[in-house]
Amino acid sequence: MLNAWLPYQTLSCRLWGRSAFYQSGGAFGFRDQLQDALSLLMLAPDLAREQIRLHARHQFVEGDVLHWWHPPLSNGMRTRFADDLLWLPWLAATYVRATGDRAVLDEVEAFVKARALEPGEDEAYLVPERVDATATVYEHAALAIDRSLAVGAHGLPLFGCGDWNDGMNRVGREGRGESVWMGWFLVTLLADWAAFAEARGEQDRATRWRAHREALQRALEREAWDGDWYRRGWYDDGAPLGSHASDECRIDALVQAWSVISGVAPRERAERAMRSLEEHLVSEPERLIRLLAPPFQDTPHDPGYIKGYVAGVRENGGQYTHAALWVVRAFAELGRRDRAARLLEMLSPVSHAGTAEHARRYRVEPYVVAADVYGVAPHVGRGGWTWYTGSSGWMYRVALESVLGVTLERGDTLVVKPCIPDAWPGFSLTWRPPGREGTLVEIVVRNPGACSETVVSATLDGTRVPVRDGAARLAVPAMPGTHRVEVALGAGEPVR
Repeated sequence: MLNAWLPYQTLSCRLWGRSAFYQSGGAFGFRDQLQDALSLLMLAPDLAREQIRLHARHQFVEGDVLHWWHPPLSNGMRTRFADDLLWLPWLAATYVRATGDRAVLDEVEAFVKARALEPGEDEAYLVPERVDATATVYEHAALAIDRSLAVGAHGLPLFGCGDWNDGMNRVGREGRGESVWMGWFLVTLLADWAAFAEARGEQDRATRWRAHREALQRALEREAWDGDWYRRGWYDDGAPLGSHASDECRIDALVQAWSVISGVAPRERAERAMRSLEEHLVSEPERLIRLLAPPFQDTPHDPGYIKGYVAGVRENGGQYTHAALWVVRAFAELGRRDRAARLLEMLSPVSHAGTAEHARRYRVEPYVVAADVYGVAPHVGRGGWTWYTGSSGWMYRVALESVLGVTLERGDTLVVKPCIPDAWPGFSLTWRPPGREGTLVEIVVRNPGACSETVVSATLDGTRVPVRDGAARLAVPAMPGTHRVEVALGAGEPVR
């Protein structure tokens, strides 16, 4: 899957065709293709750079963006989704952190314009016009951030007509509903963007963004903690969503995973939230990580069109693989290395079709990732829309970055920090650094004592390299030829 099918699915279907058996659309999704492109950073960073610029020029002058659009006229949907516009700054920061290419922030792109949505109008299909106004990618991203700083009664971001989960499009359509997930998301990206602003001499903007980040962090701990997990948010009428007091959708995987991914939740609460997620949403016998439970069915509240799905199907209590992979990343970041690898293996389509019985139940291609897997009898384990959305890209990133622990920093530093099970003897990986013709990097990780707790030593071509915070960090070799990185895992403090 790592060597071929995951990058193939991402490149051919998600970036080039944008079409699949169950959804022959051909459209660009604002949040979707940004995430897909960034999954290939270690292979083709130029694709991510191109995608960032493309999406910047599909931002309206007011700061919101096209939820999706079709080339060549960019006819598409203007909506009130809360998260779409923020994927541009979030993923631009990820790209800069990995490649060191800050010049992308100075690329100049135009805006589009179209009629504003009417009061009470959630979305409109339209053909936008190009305008003469331009801005740097940095200013495009800053505009998106500034447009997203409004908060509700609990001090958390507004839910809008969807906050990543498009099906929850009526939780906050009146403008008062709040999203806990959006809180984690904004807290994550504001740290990077405050630093960018400061580096550009914009101290006032950096100070304002840092102050908002701190306020969000306080509100998340004061308002969102439900006792054993984090709430999903609040409806317009103030009723909680994703709470032990909720009749349906008492717990949602998205917010528990991002409490960890954001890096700001107190360790004790984050661990407790993930234990609750394990108890209520992970089913190893069924090979599922459900998005939420119980599904929406009879609640008098109207969360949106998600309630129109059969209980246990797609986002409504089935497995939504995109979010399930964030769950795996969260376990890895907590150091739950056995759990992370086991759940990643469980999510692989290969695991769903390993026997004739499993294949008859799964009923979709066993070599591509399905966006969703049904979680309700008599269809438990049946695959849904294959090839679709960010699932293949995130499976590649989580496998490579979170479990194998191989990432890139500033374009010139290779970081190796595995999170593999103690039972693994190790692994090997060969990487061709983009733009370095004739250079191969062989990474060999060994776990001789059956304890993969930390990196204890590392060498590059026989010369010891620094180990800090449990990770080996080394300069990406510039000379052509084959270079060998050897990493040893073990317990305790690393050898310096």
